[in-house]
Amino acid sequence: MNRVRSACRSGLMLAGASILLSGAGSVVAAQSLPTPTALMARHDSAVGGRAVLASHSSMRMVGALSIAMAGIEAPFEILKRSPNTYLFRSSLGPVGDILQGFDGTTAWTIQPGAAPAILEGQSRDQLATQADFFADLHDASKFSAMTTVGEIDFEGKRCYEVRFTRLNGTSVTEYFDKATGLSAGGLSSADTPMGAMQQVSVYSDYKEFGGMRFATRIVQRNPQYEMVLSISAIEFDNVDAAAVALPDAVKALIKQ
Repeated sequence: MNRVRSACRSGLMLAGASILLSGAGSVVAAQSLPTPTALMARHDSAVGGRAVLASHSSMRMVGALSIAMAGIEAPFEILKRSPNTYLFRSSLGPVGDILQGFDGTTAWTIQPGAAPAILEGQSRDQLATQADFFADLHDASKFSAMTTVGEIDFEGKRCYEVRFTRLNGTSVTEYFDKATGLSAGGLSSADTPMGAMQQVSVYSDYKEFGGMRFATRIVQRNPQYEMVLSISAIEFDNVDAAAVALPDAVKALIKQ
């Protein structure tokens, strides 16, 4: 535009027009982004929907977990009863079992080499969220704000990035695969024994069980380590109340 003086003014006008057009394009792009509600509905429909999951009263997931940096390979099972009773169990062989649970009120954990503990604060909230029988689906009433930020490449997939603010004020980000509509993962703050850490979750290898589709490979990554959960089977309607009852050691803590 500045090769000759006579073109300067025209060049400035064209540049200004380009800026305006560019700005208009950004507005159009922003307006064309799908809403969080639409993205949530698309995912929920793609995995089977709330009505299908509501037809079941319980589920049992089994698989294996791996933490490569610690040399850990261990089986695990997750038991859930509707609406929000939960038990996670993993056997580390001679080291002992890792147990975590939620009975709708109390969140607790039993770790090898440590005394049983009742979880409070963010740790309790995290476990309560996992215990939700419908955790793989979306409920807008659990958020005070939702925003579709834009498109982003996440773990090799083109995704819509959605930012959620929970009712307790904490924020989470979820990435919805643009091609399939399925959740590809998310970003959140996790409360760990080493303090709060940013955690990336990656969901893949969706498969159907009992009329629902679940991610059967889940990678959880934080600055300290990466854990891979591989789900091999999911069974429905065979978990009784006794299987997820509070252990005696946790009952004793509650009485105290």
